[in-house]
Amino acid sequence: MVDNSGLRLITLKCDKCGSLLNADPEDVVYYCNSCDTGYEIINETDEIVEVTVDFALPTNPIDAEVVYLPFWVFDADIDITSRDASGTLGSMSSFIKTKVGVGEQEKPVEKFYVPAFETSSENIKKLGLEFTRQQPDFDLLKKNRITGCIYSSQDAEKIADFIFLSSEAEKPDMMKDISYTLNLTSPHVVAFPFYKADGLTDGILGIRI
Repeated sequence: MVDNSGLRLITLKCDKCGSLLNADPEDVVYYCNSCDTGYEIINETDEIVEVTVDFALPTNPIDAEVVYLPFWVFDADIDITSRDASGTLGSMSSFIKTKVGVGEQEKPVEKFYVPAFETSSENIKKLGLEFTRQQPDFDLLKKNRITGCIYSSQDAEKIADFIFLSSEAEKPDMMKDISYTLNLTSPHVVAFPFYKADGLTDGILGIRI
């Protein structure tokens, strides 16, 4: 449908069950509470495509109001082919492998996490970096409401580059140049619980923003 201004109007209705989809004006991801189907709008074509949307159960619950905030999650393959830096930092792959969990065992990065809600670039970097480094384990639930997903999957790929390069630039070895490949595939959305207590604290890693 096209109105008199030339803008194309899209009916936000679930293709599977016909239910209307709740969304805020800037949202690019929608979720049908009736049949658990997620959708992403592709701005270049105004096409609505199906995307997986999940909700994470908190592992660190606290007594406060909870909201679910969206992250894009990708299967990740990170390959640093060269890194020119001065200093004494021993390994150029500390982003790719991180010590987590019982026994301080190394766990490779398999998923890249990108916050998709409106917040500062510092919070995006902080959350994206820590979730990606720690590769958290969590259980999933359905039947909730997701709003506030203002970044598309294509936006999230660019933000992932920003998060990765920021982490490399902040290392103490004064990076001069880096050559790398960041392959991100199978994008889907996970809404993580955040508690409203002195700001926002996520219910998975306990990060306050």
